[in-house]
Amino acid sequence: MRRVIVAAAAILAVACGRARAAEFFATRDQNPLLRGFYLPLPSDTRRDAEAVVSATLLVSNTLNVETHSRETLFVDGESIALDLAYENSLAANWRYRFSLPVIHDSGGILDSVIDVWHQGFGFSRGNRPFYPKRQLDYSYSGVANIDLHHSQTSVGDFAADMGWYALDDARRTLSVWGGLKAPTGKVADLTSDGAWDGALWVHGAMRWPKWQLAAELGVAQPFGDEIFAGAAHKDSVFGRFAATRTVGHLWSLRAQLDGQTGHVAGSDLRFIGPSLQLTLGAVRALKGQWHIDMGFAEDVAVNTAPDITFFLGIHD
Repeated sequence: MRRVIVAAAAILAVACGRARAAEFFATRDQNPLLRGFYLPLPSDTRRDAEAVVSATLLVSNTLNVETHSRETLFVDGESIALDLAYENSLAANWRYRFSLPVIHDSGGILDSVIDVWHQGFGFSRGNRPFYPKRQLDYSYSGVANIDLHHSQTSVGDFAADMGWYALDDARRTLSVWGGLKAPTGKVADLTSDGAWDGALWVHGAMRWPKWQLAAELGVAQPFGDEIFAGAAHKDSVFGRFAATRTVGHLWSLRAQLDGQTGHVAGSDLRFIGPSLQLTLGAVRALKGQWHIDMGFAEDVAVNTAPDITFFLGIHD
């Protein structure tokens, strides 16, 4: 994982391009049982931007225990995901993007920190007081059987996206995107669903001197499913909304809401059903055109996503 991060930093050091709109954080749901299914990264680059390279490091920690009818679920662990992306213009009004995640699962080191975090902010501690710290166990039985309890590092699924800009000026942006995900990850490590997936979505944004509002709405379709034995071979609607406020010349503050419908047919468990996350964070301008994103995401619909995800990203 350390070598991957160093390589990503080297790529970023030589990349160039004009600043992108930066209306969203480059984050997505890190649910370990659903991350193998295609959920595109936000599309927030302006039409006339040149090459854009970004890297986002996400650390997610969760403990979830559920039983319902014939289903049981126990998810306890920590994941580190490095989302790498490259984007550029293809022709007038057209852009393309490639993205690839690298994922590491382990028992982690943040269990105690998360427990104190939840206590300090008055959030529910859930089942954390009743289970040992720093263990890795991703288990599910029901429509299929999932069992991952060993630390692992693997590349996830490679995605290629294409966008057409119907409108893009200083005040407004409207674009339509489509993408495909290839099964380059490992089903056994839950970094792939073992199939090609597709997605279509619409991006819109409005900008003022100190405010930016952006929204996306789309649908993703797995063309197969080797994780849930075909039960997740169904479309899923996803949406995002973000509000950004500029503070001075160097800082911006952002609130982002991400949600998606359920993936698994025949399941009544919250953790693999519809999800809703709230992300809060800040953007800091660096020298040149570089920016650093930082913040955290919480499952505002409790037990529908990882308990918490901390992230740190860099982009030009």
